[in-house]
Amino acid sequence: IPHSYPNPAGDVLFLATEMNVKEIAIYDIYGRMTTVYGLQTTDFVNRIEIADLETGVYFINIKTDKGNIVRRFIKN
Repeated sequence: IPHSYPNPAGDVLFLATEMNVKEIAIYDIYGRMTTVYGLQTTDFVNRIEIADLETGVYFINIKTDKGNIVRRFIKN
């Protein structure tokens, strides 16, 4: 099961998963997409730069080969 850390996060969010991640999309609290990362990786930990995001609550949608998973995180 994917998990992201640290939470709250500063300029970098790490996503740890053993699944094949195809795409990561970040949405704001209102459901507006802010960023999309197209990945074709099986790395255990993915580094996501979030320095451009404003402070607040966000959701990360993780598209894997086994379906989509949504996690919540806070940007400091």
